Parts: sequence; structure tokens; C-alpha cells
Amino acid sequence: MPAITLKMSRLSALLGREIKIAELIEAIRELGLAVEEVGEDYVKAEYNPNRPDFSSVVGVARALQGILGLKTGMPRYRVYDSGVKLIVDPKVSEVRPFVVSAIIKNLELKGEVIEEIIAMQEDLHWIIGRDRRKVAIGLHDYSKVKPPVYYRAIPPDSISFVPLGETRKMTPIEILKETSTGVKYGAILEGKKYFPFIMSSNDEVLSFPPIINSRLTELTPATRDIFIDVTGTDFKAVSDALNILVTSLHDMGGTIYSVDVMYGNRRVTTPDLTPTRWKINLKEQASLIGLDIRPVHALRALRRMRLDARPDGNDIEIEVPAYRVDIMHPVDFAEEIAIGIGYSQLTPIVPYTANFGRLTRETEVLRILRMLMVGLGFTEAVNTTLSNKQKEYEFLGITDPNPPDILNPASIEYNTLRVRLLPGLLECLAINKHNPLPQRFFELGDTLQVDESVPEKFVRKLHLCLVTSHSSASYSEIKSIEEEIARSLQIDIGINAKDYPFMIPGRSVALLKDNVEIGFMGELHPEVLEKFKIEMPVAALELDVSLLGIL
Repeated sequence: MPAITLKMSRLSALLGREIKIAELIEAIRELGLAVEEVGEDYVKAEYNPNRPDFSSVVGVARALQGILGLKTGMPRYRVYDSGVKLIVDPKVSEVRPFVVSAIIKNLELKGEVIEEIIAMQEDLHWIIGRDRRKVAIGLHDYSKVKPPVYYRAIPPDSISFVPLGETRKMTPIEILKETSTGVKYGAILEGKKYFPFIMSSNDEVLSFPPIINSRLTELTPATRDIFIDVTGTDFKAVSDALNILVTSLHDMGGTIYSVDVMYGNRRVTTPDLTPTRWKINLKEQASLIGLDIRPVHALRALRRMRLDARPDGNDIEIEVPAYRVDIMHPVDFAEEIAIGIGYSQLTPIVPYTANFGRLTRETEVLRILRMLMVGLGFTEAVNTTLSNKQKEYEFLGITDPNPPDILNPASIEYNTLRVRLLPGLLECLAINKHNPLPQRFFELGDTLQVDESVPEKFVRKLHLCLVTSHSSASYSEIKSIEEEIARSLQIDIGINAKDYPFMIPGRSVALLKDNVEIGFMGELHPEVLEKFKIEMPVAALELDVSLLGIL
């Protein structure tokens, strides 16, 4: 969970009156923040990532003004026209297609303001930007920028500049290899023919997103005007990040100016701080909360949450400021009303019916299978449903045209979801190869299987997999285990000779139930064992429990 440190003097100045620690703790708890640490002159609080506007102390102060009754209703922001254009090179569509921009003027970067801005920038990088993969923010001293500004895609070996924190010119390749941010975020640009750059009209580099800014436009206490660029792979995400950023900088004392972003002949003026409009039914909201709410109380609660609300017959019309990117559905207003009324006003009730729980059929079957496998001398392993494409496919000699890839993986170690349990158990054997033999592991867990009939294109399937490894591990051993599983579950499992790319030819079979393939078993191919760095023979079995007809 992200956290923010609220210093009492700074917060009191933003609220326009002094606030004590005890009052602050009570107020931020009402907002849904969790107190992590309390100091002599500060409170450190965790906030939910669905409220990225809490990434700055001014964002929290803005919400507290409503909770404390100092200011209610939606804040209004005026955006002035700067006349500045940001011209987008069509080739950036191959790398990082979207950019939005704004200028903040007359902002004094004194005291802790620069630290607050940088902390907010990094939180937004993580919450909205998915660690800069989806969104990256650049902040520049506008006095060093020569408009118009260009967003270009350039071959990485054709340009050099002095990056932030360095003293010499470096090429993009050098930056990726030799700077800490380059090493940390360089994988985002891996395999790209062109790299993205934000540049002034005199061809000076301002930013190399999503990696690093140029030293030329570094923010200093003398900076008064800030040029902002936000690049990314999703237009709504970059717009959301910009809106949160500019409204926070406005509340720090700056004035917002727009930039015309030119996508060819199409002009997009950013930031767009137009409020979104909603209409909700109060009876539906009251049923979600569990209270009989009068319209006047709902209106007051919504205004406490810094939203504009007015009655419209049996409905309520609501205006939501652009920085509240967490409001995505009418049901979200139930939470806003509940917080605005105060959770302390809600009285818990005990359900009026009594019932007794019992195990589901699936849980009963899983218990039987676990007891059976442990009785047969196997140790249970629990691996993650996240997997690695190399181990999931390449190491097993499998080519899958439609793997369940993760769109923005946090690590290349976990870039797909598993479709079988076998690779995870082979890793267990590899990790334990220095321990005494024989080694026998089993796992009961979820896998993802292709299913074009559902909107998600994948469905969850429960699999059982087991491996045995020692000097004489063989098909005969694993076949005896399969027979005991079938006998214990009182089902018929057929077999049919079939070669798999990860099994020794002639030493594997398909497992069948009602002439439908439900799994496989056999002896692992030596090449597979070598790739997993396993030194002893391995026999394995994997079957789809959901197809056994016992759940």
C-alpha cells in the first residue's frame, strides 16, 4: 500500500486553520486511510491505490476540507491557454503512442514543495503507471524549454544528451546500461527499433521517457514555471495522471495552462478538467448502504466528499472533478455517501437467519486427493499461478499460439499464467536436487485453459500433477500411482499411447475419461531435465480433475 507523510504545520497551512494530531487521525480514518505511524509533528498514513489523488499532501488536504466542513462541493479549476504546441511524430505509435501536456506557472518551489512533487510523481508512476510501463511523467523547468515541443521516435544510436544526475553526454544505450534508472526501467524499451524523446524546437532533449529527464530542465528552487509531459500506452491513463498532477500543483499555488497536442491534423488540448456528470437513484444507493437515507442527508454527504450534487426528482445529479479517477460506476457513490455520512453513524446488525456451513464437493474431493497423495509418499508443493513463458513452453518443447500472457508484467520471471502444473514441480525438483532421494512432489492447483466460448477466452481448470525423481524412476512406477488414484476415486481412467514433446518417445500415454483426454503421464525427456538442471530421471503425471466427473 502506498503511504504519505502528513506534517502538521504543512497540513494546517493548506487547511487554513490549525489541526491537532488527534483530530487528524480521526478525520483521515473517516476518509478510509490507515494510520501507519504517529510522530511528534506528523502522521504517516497508508491510502488505497484506488485514490491516486491522495498521492500528495494537498490531495489529502482537499478531501479533509470537506470532511471537516471547511470547504464543501466540487473544487473549480480554471485552465488558461498557453499557446504552446506539442507536435507528435507518427512513429511514436510503434513505441509509446500517447502524450499529454500542461504548463504550471507562478509556483514557488520553496520548503518541502519539490520533495512533495517528486514523491507524488513516483506514487503516480506506480499506481497509474504500472511502474512506468503504462504512464511516465516528466517535469521540466519551463524557462529552459523552447516551444514548440516535439514528441519524436528516434533510433537510439543517433542522439546524445546529459541525463539528470550526470555530468557528461550519453547515448540512450549508455543510459540504459550505466544509470540506475536505465537499468531499472530499460526492459520497457527492450526490442524497440526507435526510442521516444521529448525535444525543444532547437533539438535539445528534454526527456527520454519512460527512463529519465535531461539535466537541462532540472527543477530547482529558482524554478517558477513547470512544463509537464506525460507519455504512455493508454490515453485515459496518461490523462488521469495529468489531471491529478495539475490540480495538485494548482492547490500548491500554481496556475494551470493548457498545451495543444498535435496528432497530425488532430488537435487535443490538455489538460481537460471537465467534470463528469452522473445521475443516481437514491433508493438504490440506500439499499446498498443499508440505511433509509433522506435526500438532504445524501446531498450533504456528497458535498462533504467534494462532489457537487443537486436533486432531480427521485434522482440525484452529481458532478465529479477530473482528479477523482476512481469513480467508474454508479455503485461507487454508495461508498461516497457512506463516508460522507460517517461510518460511525452506521449500526451493525446481526443477520436474522441462522445457518450452518459445510464443505463444498470440490473441497471434499481435494481433501481426499491430498490425503491419498500424502499416503503414497508424496510431499505437497504450492506454486504460484504466475509462470514464465520460457519454462512453460520453451523448456518443454511446446509452441502455444495463444498463451495467457500478462499485459504489463512486473517481472520477466512472471510474464504469463500457467496452463499446466508440471513446470512448477520440475522447478521444485531442481531446487531440491541436493537433498536425499527419492523425491516425490504433488500439487493441486488452478490452471488457465483456452475457451473461446467465454468473453475472457480462458477458464479456470483444477489440475493434479505429481512427479517422482530417483535413479530408477519409470513409467511403471507412475502407472501404479495412477491406478491407485482411479481405485480410490472409484472412476475408470483409460490410457492411449501418445508421444509428448517433453516425454521420452514411446514412454508416455494420454489419460482418457469417456474417450476425452484429461491428462498425461510418462517419463520426462533428458533434454527437458537438462534445461531444468535436474540430474536424476523423472516420471510425471498430470490430469484435469475438473473433467473426472466427481466435482
